[in-house]
This record gives sequence, structure tokens and C-alpha cells, in this order.
Amino acid sequence: MNSFDFQIAVEKVEQAVKLMKKEKVDTWLILTREGSDPSVPLLLGIRSVHQAVVFINQNGKHVAITSVSDQGNYEQTGLYHMVIPYHASLEDTFLSYFEELNPKKMALNISEDDHLCDGLTLGQYMWLKNCIGREKLKEIEMSSSKILKQIRSIKSSTEMACIQKAVELTDEIYGVVHSKIRCGMTEIEIGNLFVEEMKSRNVTNGLGNPYDPPMVCIVRKGLAHRKPANYRTIPGDIVIIDYSLDYKNYKSDIARTFYFLKPDEIHPPNNIQKAFTAAIEAITASIECLVAGEKGFEVDAAGRTVIESYQYPTVQHAVGHQIGRATHDGGTILAARRTPPRPDTETPVQNGEVYAIEPTVIQDNGLPSVLVEENVLVTPSGPKILSERQMKLLTINV
Repeated sequence: MNSFDFQIAVEKVEQAVKLMKKEKVDTWLILTREGSDPSVPLLLGIRSVHQAVVFINQNGKHVAITSVSDQGNYEQTGLYHMVIPYHASLEDTFLSYFEELNPKKMALNISEDDHLCDGLTLGQYMWLKNCIGREKLKEIEMSSSKILKQIRSIKSSTEMACIQKAVELTDEIYGVVHSKIRCGMTEIEIGNLFVEEMKSRNVTNGLGNPYDPPMVCIVRKGLAHRKPANYRTIPGDIVIIDYSLDYKNYKSDIARTFYFLKPDEIHPPNNIQKAFTAAIEAITASIECLVAGEKGFEVDAAGRTVIESYQYPTVQHAVGHQIGRATHDGGTILAARRTPPRPDTETPVQNGEVYAIEPTVIQDNGLPSVLVEENVLVTPSGPKILSERQMKLLTINV
């Protein structure tokens, strides 16, 4: 565990203790093996090879029960009051400490609606039930989802520094790529420009494999979350690029729209400019609404309404989502209200969350489509735009 991962783990565990006190939770029990729980890298900063049991305790005296081979990894974090190794039987060692602790309210990583909060496998849950008994577990168990969503969503100072750096590098790479794009390049060739820039900066793609290219779509060839193809750009093309960058396990998510000028053009045609203006105005409306207390569906409606007011098809996806350890992170989603309600669109925006904002003009049959996506931090003084906003179409000369 390096010092950087340690610092984030310290910040996240401190955050956990505060939330546990608020929710009156005695202990948060995390069972993990071979990286089975997605919360472990964020919350603990390490990956167990063998089965391990971690007690995050409200009193701040946290305990880990690990294999002998994993013991040193946990001890070096400095997070634990005790690291107890087990030899032949994890069950006996676990029960000895559990009975001493005797928690009245115990959080487990189980969730019906958020995979990032559902890290306790069925096998490990059955093991726990067999250890302490069905009735005892039923009496004290609760989902950690409410706590874990807060921990994922509300960024610590170290996390924010990483996200800001990821955003800055993404803006920088877009600037370099813009200067290198030429009419006649294929989607694959444009995507490879991003790969070259990532390698030169020792950073990776935030989605898929480390050196996958971003999404590069010529609008006349159809829009989808697809890999770049061997389609070649021609004058009059709109090209949309959606790019996530990973910096120290934290992500950006920024999209830009380019227009390839025809020989007799000095600026994009009116119908394309209109679509771009609609997207930019929708982004502005969404950002202005992105303040603590507003519910996810309310922020979505602010951007969606603008797109619809221009007589374009309604946005087919969420107007915004959180970013952090994942490009599409958990917690509140800025999406349209549904019946029955989708829980994560009904929850309020909070200070310290970072959102990718992307109300989009999408039309079929090659009609003008525009995707611009900005990254925004929610603060007590209002939304703070982290990315360099795209306020005009990025043009490419023939």
C-alpha cells in the first residue's frame, strides 16, 4: 500500500465513522476474498488474497481478521487497532472477537439496487449466518448502502485533487488531438491519437482496457457506445468523442463535438449550430440547477426541458451521473422521474459530489446530433465547473 492509497483510506474510514455515528451503527462488517467486494479498494486501500473480515467500529478501534499471509498488508496501513491472524480456522477466530464485540446494529454490504454496495457474496453471507446463527444475524443486520453511497459520492480532499488532475489531463489531451485531427482520418485513427497522448503522459482510459481509445462516432454512421470503426471522415461530418481518463484510480468523463468544414464554409451550417446551441443551453441550465438539496430528477428536468423546447427528441439517457472511482459512479443520478420511482433519482444532490453533465441532442438518419459533457463539483457556494467548457463547435478545416 503506497502513501497515496493510505491517505485516501484514512479519509474514507474517518468519513465512515462519522456516518456510522449518525446512523447509530455499532460496526460495519466487511467480508472479502480475492477482491470480491468493490468497496474494499476505496475504503481499505488493499486487496485480500485470502478471506478476510474487517470490523469498522464506531468507536474508532477497527479490527481486521486475516490469513497469516495477508496480515502484514493490513498492519502496514496503520488503520487497525488490531490485526488478528487466523491459522486453521477463520470461524473460531471470528467468533471469539465477534462475541466480545457483541454489536447491536451491524452494517453489511448488501443492496438490491446498487451493485457498488452489494459486495457481500451469497456464499460469504451464508458463512456468516452459519457462524453467528440465523436469528442473531436477523436481529442485528442492516444494509450499509446508505453509508457506502455517501462515502463513494462525497469526495475527500485527496480524491478531489485526483479528479481535478484527471479532468485537466483530459482537457489537455483534447487540445492536442484537436490540433492533429485532419479531414480524411478514420474513427480508428482519431481514437489512436488519444492512445498516443495517454501513453506519453503515463495515464490510461477510464473505461475498458487501459489503452482502449475513447468513443469516436461519425454522426452519419450512427451513434452508440461503440468502438471506433474504419469509417473515414469527409467534409460536412459531425464527429462526437466521449472520453474518460484514469488518474490514480479516479476518472474524468468529458465529451466534445467536432465539425469538419466543407471547402466553401467558414463556420458550421445553421442547422448544426442550432443543435449545438440547444445542447450548450441545456448544459448551462443543468449546471445552474446543480445545487445541494435539488433532487436528481429535478436537475435532469432542467436540461431535458431545454432540449425539448428546441423541438428535438427528448434525451434518451440521464442528463448527468456521478464520477469518481468509476466513470459512472454510484449515488444520486440526474435522470428523469419514473413510475414506480427510481430510488437514485429521488435522492438529493450533496456538496462534495462530482457530476458529468451531458444533456444531448440525438437524432436518427444522420441528422445533426451533439454531445458535449462537462465535469462539475457541487459546493456550498454553488456548482464549480472543473472542465474547460466547450462553448463553440470545434472545427476542422479540409
